[in-house]
Amino acid sequence: MKVLMGLVALMVLASCSSKEVTVSTDEAEKFDKNLNSATLDKAEKVGIKDGTVKIQKTIYLEEDLNKMQREIEDLENRIYGESKTYPGGMYLSLKGCRSELADTRLGGNGVPEPMEKWEKISAKDPDYNYHVDRDKNVIAVNEEELAGRITNLRKLKRVLNDTYDTFQSRLDICQQKVKAAQVAQGMNPEDSKAKGEWVEGPNGYKVWKMKRSKTTDPEEMMKRKTAGDKPEPKESTESDD
Repeated sequence: MKVLMGLVALMVLASCSSKEVTVSTDEAEKFDKNLNSATLDKAEKVGIKDGTVKIQKTIYLEEDLNKMQREIEDLENRIYGESKTYPGGMYLSLKGCRSELADTRLGGNGVPEPMEKWEKISAKDPDYNYHVDRDKNVIAVNEEELAGRITNLRKLKRVLNDTYDTFQSRLDICQQKVKAAQVAQGMNPEDSKAKGEWVEGPNGYKVWKMKRSKTTDPEEMMKRKTAGDKPEPKESTESDD
């Protein structure tokens, strides 16, 4: 393993990500015959091998591992944010949406739906073996098969992609419910500045009522007066000298 990691390793990527990962210390087999055809990827070559036209892509080991790690970190940050203390991403958006949906002014009961567990699934405690080095220091050593790490990273990425889709679906549904609740309470979902006030409702309960925009329509003004709405304050105008 030390020899393999110490060398600049070349990996031939399988066309199907579900294929079992294999690691060999032998040099990658070359084409029986190279072809002049090319793909849009400069790292890919086209040739004939075992009587079949194949596309071979060769990249450095560290490049492949770093790429997968960056993609996993990006997915986790988009879903959960950077830490449990300061969550973000869709997790925080969904939490805020559920709080808004539980608002009694929107017909909720004041208790938001419980949130899913916040977790950093890529973080794990490695298993160390402890040794004494030549300077009589106790050191911890962790070893992992290269094929196993690549397989685990691919599985982790698939799990996070599924989690991302699940959170996005739940967030979309929650936001739709909030809009429906706003409409039911006479609010305009597209007006982020919409305001209202608590007024006396049936049986002594207070209800939330939106403040309607000003109107100069005589018929509408009469309806509001009949309904007991307070008259709108007149705008002050400067008198002409």
